[in-house]
Amino acid sequence: MGIGIAGRLAGLWVFASALAVSTQPACANEELTARNKEVVRNFYATVLIGRDVDAAPKFLRADYIQHNPQVPTGLKGFMDAFRARFAQQLPSDYKRELLNVIGDNDMVVVYVRQTWTGKDGQHHQALGFDMFRVQDGMIAEHWDAD
Repeated sequence: MGIGIAGRLAGLWVFASALAVSTQPACANEELTARNKEVVRNFYATVLIGRDVDAAPKFLRADYIQHNPQVPTGLKGFMDAFRARFAQQLPSDYKRELLNVIGDNDMVVVYVRQTWTGKDGQHHQALGFDMFRVQDGMIAEHWDAD
């Protein structure tokens, strides 16, 4: 007993539908990941490298959750803490660089390097990472290696 042409077409349709459904989320996830990486990249470049605390509301949700105990949670807490940090004098050769940005859907990780000459005259380097969760185009949470 063979499968008729209608059965073969139905089977092909089911296969094609399953294939289409399985590839759609991948494309959507790639687009979401790319958008979220761009949000974090722009936040890092503008606020942390550019030291523009007043730009933080463009990137951080008002109910932003901070998992670093040295920085208060919430947009206001972030802005207050970084306004104070940025008011401190840095060595003239201090540099913060964004080395890499990786992401998967709503999670984005940045790899960063800070370099400076210390009061001891020695050149110093610190490597680290920050992880962000992005929700609806805004940064909702942050974790780091501190």
